[in-house]
Amino acid sequence: MSGGEEVNEFTVLLRVLDILEKSIETNGLQNVESVQITQIASQIMPGSTIGEFIQANAYTDHGEVVMGDKFEAYGNARVGNMGNKAKITSISFGDSKEAPEDLDLAVLKDQLVALRAEMRQQASTTEEDEAIVAIGNAISATDEGDEEKVGSALKRAGKWALGLATAIGAGVAAGAIKTALGI
Repeated sequence: MSGGEEVNEFTVLLRVLDILEKSIETNGLQNVESVQITQIASQIMPGSTIGEFIQANAYTDHGEVVMGDKFEAYGNARVGNMGNKAKITSISFGDSKEAPEDLDLAVLKDQLVALRAEMRQQASTTEEDEAIVAIGNAISATDEGDEEKVGSALKRAGKWALGLATAIGAGVAAGAIKTALGI
C-alpha cells in the first residue's frame, strides 16, 4: 500500500482481492476456490472490476457455477411458478382456445343454424332457452369472423347443445362445442 493511503478494513480487502486477481492470472483457480471468491466478490463489491473478472473466470474456465438451487424451463414450457416450496392456487395464461384452430366458420354457421332450429323445437326449460341464445350469439360471431367470441358463446351453450349437435349429425358444431367445453 502506498504511504498516503488510509488503512481500513475496506482497503485491506481491496488489497487481498488485488493479490487474488494476480494469483488467478498466473495460476488459475480450482472450482471450490472460484466459488468461494465469487461469493465474496458478489457480496462485497457488486459490479466491481475484480468481481466481474472473478465471476467471468469462474464461468469460463470451470463450467457453470451454481450457488444454490437452479430451476430451468425449456422449449415451449409454460411455467406459472417455479422453485423450492413454490405454491400456486390458481393460474390462467389467458390464451386458451375455446374454439378449435382452423375452424371453417361457414360450415360451422350452417350447422349452428340447423342446431338452433332443432333446439327451438325441443326446448322446455329456461336453461335450454339460454343455450339457444348462446347458439344465436355464436352464429353472429361467425358472421364477424371472431373465433374467440364463437368459442365463448359455444361454451355457454353447454352440454345440451353438444348432445343435440351430435344427434343431428352436426359434427363440426359438435367438435367446436366440445373444444369450447374443454372436453
